[in-house]
Amino acid sequence: MNIKEMVFNQIKELTKVPFDEKSIIRDLKIDSLDLVILVSKCEEQFQISITDDELMNLKTVGDVIKLIGQKIS
Repeated sequence: MNIKEMVFNQIKELTKVPFDEKSIIRDLKIDSLDLVILVSKCEEQFQISITDDELMNLKTVGDVIKLIGQKIS
């Protein structure tokens, strides 16, 4: 499973709102706890670590995908 598929699948579990990579996370009705859960699952899946500062800077779905890509490369 690639990064985008993983992130999209996790977000689909958290929201019923249609989204794409440009979607703003808060517009998807994903709260901070949901975002922590999403990031934790991604950390586990890809064996990476995301800091609190990095987490707070995630604004869009694409930001999540990009950060994970940077961490695993």
